[in-house]
Amino acid sequence: MWFKTEKAYDRSIVLEAADKARAKGKPKKAIVQYRRVLEANPHDHVIHGKIAPLLAETKQLREAWLSFVAAGEGYVRNGFVDQAISMYRQAARYFPREVEVWEAIARLQVDRERPADAVKALLEGRRHLRNRHGRLEAIRLLRQACEIEPGHFEATYELARLLAKAGDKAEARLSLNGLAERVSGRNLRRVCGALFRMSPNPATAWRWLCAAIAQLFGSK
Repeated sequence: MWFKTEKAYDRSIVLEAADKARAKGKPKKAIVQYRRVLEANPHDHVIHGKIAPLLAETKQLREAWLSFVAAGEGYVRNGFVDQAISMYRQAARYFPREVEVWEAIARLQVDRERPADAVKALLEGRRHLRNRHGRLEAIRLLRQACEIEPGHFEATYELARLLAKAGDKAEARLSLNGLAERVSGRNLRRVCGALFRMSPNPATAWRWLCAAIAQLFGSK
């Protein structure tokens, strides 16, 4: 009787087959081969980086997320921070409402001494959390942006607006009043408008009118 025996594992051959399948637009075949590589070495972050988007494209989202994280963490451990950022950027395309993605990007940008890029990433993440159900996550991202760059206008302004909607008008008012002391022109009009909407009364109405007139006559 003849028995079928499984071929011995050869990483280079399996990896070549996986890469060819991926290049030909055959994600399922590529996934099968990349999984064989990961069975031999579950911590291969490079392979996790290759398989993660394929898993996401084939709707295997839980496994895709784990592979994106494994790839990102692996690149960081090996000192390749920019590659890690690139991995999380890819993950953000499939998981735009996952706050951990934007937090990871921001954290790594801070490590690279690029605070402006970190804040930009957090604001980008906030834009994917527009509805009421994502409000707490959006506030979480905006608080981190304000910690990285205290006084950043957009981050502080957006945070104050969301805090007011969440019922924390005291903190929102405090943040907006602080902004009003540092800005002018259109931004001052926006801040005064937000204060008026939060507490509509003659004082806030007058303050908004003064800001609008100042902007109209070219105050910067």
